[in-house]
This record gives sequence, C-alpha cells and structure tokens, in this order.
Amino acid sequence: MVTPSSTCRIVETGTAHPGFWNMACDEWLLDTALQNGQPTVRIYAWSRPTVSLGYFQQPDALESNPLVAGLDQVRRLSGGGAIVHHHEWTYSCVVPAGDPNTARGPDLYNVVHQSIIDELVTLANGPIAGLGLRETVDGSDEPALCFARSAAEDVVCGKHKVLGSAQRRRRGAVLQHGSLLLRSSTHAPEFFGLEDLVPELVLPEDFPRLMAQAIAASLGWQLSHKPISHAELREIAQRTDLHPGG
Repeated sequence: MVTPSSTCRIVETGTAHPGFWNMACDEWLLDTALQNGQPTVRIYAWSRPTVSLGYFQQPDALESNPLVAGLDQVRRLSGGGAIVHHHEWTYSCVVPAGDPNTARGPDLYNVVHQSIIDELVTLANGPIAGLGLRETVDGSDEPALCFARSAAEDVVCGKHKVLGSAQRRRRGAVLQHGSLLLRSSTHAPEFFGLEDLVPELVLPEDFPRLMAQAIAASLGWQLSHKPISHAELREIAQRTDLHPGG
C-alpha cells in the first residue's frame, strides 16, 4: 500500500467547468490518490446549469420535470439523488487509503460540513440563525432530487437544506463531494440557498480558497497549493468520454 501523505494538494479554488469535465476530474483525483497517497481538495463551479445523477439513479429519473429538460446531464461516482448544479460552490476531497480519515465513515461528512459552517460563521462575525447540522430526519421516501431528501449529515439553514454530500470508496480511498447552494435556480426554484436565506451574508471573492483551506485543516492536513498541470489536464481529458453530457 502507498504510504499516505499528510500534505493536502489544493488543485483549484473556484474555476467553472462543464459537468462532464468536473466528474472526470473528481474520478481522476480519486485514482491518482490510489497511486501517490496524496489527499486533495478541490472547489469548483459549473459553467452552465447541469444535472448530475446519483450513481444508481435511472437516466429517466427526472423525465417528468420540465424545468430540467434540455440541461446537460452527467452521472456522479457517488450515490444519492440528482442535483441541479447552478448557483453553488461544489467541493471534492479525496482521502487516500491508509489515511486515518478513511475510518470516519459517515462522520467524515460531519467533519467537513462543520468546517464549512465554521468558516461561514467566521465570515459573518457571529452565529448565523438556523445554520447547522440537521438534528432530525423526516423519514420520508426518497424523491429524485437530492435537495428534497433528508439526511442526518445535511447542513441546513432553518428548514432549508443548503449543503449535502455523498461518497465513493475505491480500494480503501474515499472521494467525498458536495454542493453548497448559494441561491435558487430557475431549474429548481423550490430550493433556497445561503444568499436567499441570509442576504446580509456577503461571501468574499476568495471564499472558494477559504473553503478549501477549512476542509483541509479539519482533516488534519498540511496545505500545498498546486494547480492541475497541462500533462494532468490531458489525463483528465482522456476520461471525459466516460461522463457524457457536455
């Protein structure tokens, strides 16, 4: 087994890409960690509204929803419900095999989510009413859209889910990624984001960087900012045909 590193590589903070590229990059980061043992954190956006289906969802899961008709559609490595990616920041973190954080299981969600909550509270210079980890799960059946589902690890603001995550494990390594909803989308207007719910909270331009650093620090990693190289971009491009939709 490759010895895991304690230095986390932050590969990007705030770049927007097509959905198929985002999914290919996350998978590439997971496979790369299996080879070199280095944890990574990535914060990214989507260059146009895109639906990502959970790994086990059927392609027709949203065919009855006219608001998402015509949107790009990709499939995530992780499970869970479909997400309409529009006005949000998405994070991914990869924990290499052998890193102590791989043993956290569901608690890994809580650690990462709490780090993001803490960063938001810091930026707000005090507590944000209603913002925290979900205390109760409603127990309802699972609708097609992720943000209509209820999980114990969700971050909520009042009764509204603003951050949800999912995982994929591969040969001992863990990919965890999730969406922090900033504001509602015309393609999913029933879901409100932080800017809708807490209008006085103004996130700085460098929030993606702060978010990446908070996640890495919460997992006990040292930080190393190293953008994706041209050679690595070529490796990711070779995977994009596995994630059509862009």
